[in-house]
Amino acid sequence: MSDCVYEGSDGRYYTAVQLWERLESETWKPCAWDPDTGREWVQTPDGDLLALTPVPESELPEAVELESHPAGQRVDDQRDLPLTAPGEWEHA
Repeated sequence: MSDCVYEGSDGRYYTAVQLWERLESETWKPCAWDPDTGREWVQTPDGDLLALTPVPESELPEAVELESHPAGQRVDDQRDLPLTAPGEWEHA
């Protein structure tokens, strides 16, 4: 699986692993995908539309890092953001 990182319209960052975990668990529902840009749109548990735009790792904010886990990379976001929404991955 690709190590792609997505910037969400919610201000958070997600790896391809995190995206697929949410899709496979049906936490998020796929809505659309643009094969030219790689941009994805998903519906969240609250019914909101979340746009996910691929970004190079070099463009991640300083407080956002990628961590390796057995299932693949995950975002470690140390920025001061609102509490995690239902179905979102939290730091272990």
